[in-house]
Amino acid sequence: MTSRSSGAEIGIIGAGLSGLATGVLLADMGYSVHVFEARDRPGGRIQSVTDRTGRYLADLGPTWIWPAFQPTITRWLEKLDLATFEQFELGETLLDHGPDHPVEPRLLSTGQSGHQRLLGGPQAMVDRLRARLPASSLRTGSPVVEVDFVGDRIALKVGGEVSPGVFTVDDLIVALPPRLALTGMAWRPALPQALSQALGAMPTWMAQHAKVVAFFDRAFWRERGQSGRILSRVGPLVEVHDHSGPDGKPAALFGFVGWPSDVRNKLGGDLELHVRDQLQRCFGKAGDVPTSVHIKDWAKDPLVAVQRDLADPIDHPKPGPAVIREAQFGGRLWFAGSETAEQSPGLIEGALVAAEQAVARLTARNGSSPGPTTTH
Repeated sequence: MTSRSSGAEIGIIGAGLSGLATGVLLADMGYSVHVFEARDRPGGRIQSVTDRTGRYLADLGPTWIWPAFQPTITRWLEKLDLATFEQFELGETLLDHGPDHPVEPRLLSTGQSGHQRLLGGPQAMVDRLRARLPASSLRTGSPVVEVDFVGDRIALKVGGEVSPGVFTVDDLIVALPPRLALTGMAWRPALPQALSQALGAMPTWMAQHAKVVAFFDRAFWRERGQSGRILSRVGPLVEVHDHSGPDGKPAALFGFVGWPSDVRNKLGGDLELHVRDQLQRCFGKAGDVPTSVHIKDWAKDPLVAVQRDLADPIDHPKPGPAVIREAQFGGRLWFAGSETAEQSPGLIEGALVAAEQAVARLTARNGSSPGPTTTH
C-alpha cells in the first residue's frame, strides 16, 4: 500500500459523537476530513430537548458518564473544557406496584457508583466538537447510500437534497452502529463475510429503548425528601430519575419505557397519557402534573434501529471480535461506531474510545503520528 501522510482526504460517515471526535482528531493532525451525516443535525443518539432559543434543557439519548472509572471521558472533558455535576439521588425511592397497590417509599442504594452528568448535557460535547471541525467539513442531510472502492480512491454516493452527488476520498471511517453500517448502504465490492457476520451480530445500544422526559414547575419531590427515583415492574416507566439542572432548574424527571416496541406502536400518542397517569399515581393525586412530556422512541428511528435490533432480545453490546476494528480493503476502510470500542461499547466513553482507536490505527498504518491524545 502507498503510504499516505497527513493531508490525505479522509471520509467519515456519521456525525455522532464518535464521528465528530474522529474528525477533530484527524483535522488536528492535518488531514482533510469530510464528515457525512444523514440527519439534519450532528450528534446521532445524543439528542436534546431545547427551548425556543435552542438552549439545552434535557437529554433524550444518553445522560450519564462515570469519570472515576472512564479515563478516556476524563481526558476529553479536560480537552473540551467541560464540567460535570453529580446525579441527584438524595431521598426516598418510590416502588410502583401498579394502580391497585399503594406506592411504597423506600431508602435504597442507587445501584450506580460515580455517575455524573455534564453541564449542558452531552449536547455540550457535540457542540464543542462541531466547533473544532473546519466549517466546510461537516455535511448534514447527506446520507451515504453507496460506497465503491475504485482503484486507489473510494467513491461515496451521497443522497438527500442538500448536496447529492459522488465524493471521492483516500480513506474511509464508518462511525455508525455496526448493523446500520452493514445494511444502511450498498458496498461495492461486498464486505468480507467474516466482517459482515461480526457487524450483523453486534446489537445497537438504545435501539429498542424509548426515553421520556417530563418537566414540572418545580422539583417538588426534593421538597418531600424524595430522590425522584421510581422503580416499577408495571410501567410504562420501569425506571425514573431526577433530571433537573444542578440547581434544581429546570425541574425534570427522565425515565425508560419498559413496554416493548410493538406495544408502544399500538399505543401511539396514548403512551404519554399512560406516562402521566403513572407519575400521578406515584406522586399522589395532589402531586404536581408535568408541564410537558417529551418522548423519543429510538426503535422508530431508522438511523439507529434496524430490523434485527427489534427482533433480537435486548442486550447491551459487549466488546466485539477484532475484525470490526481491523483495516479493510488494503487499509482504506475502518469502523468506529461506539459499539466497536474495546471498552464501554455503546456508551459515551465507548464512542470516544472507538474514535481514538480508529485514528491511531489508521495513522499508524499510513505512516503518520497517531496522536489521539494530543488534541488541544
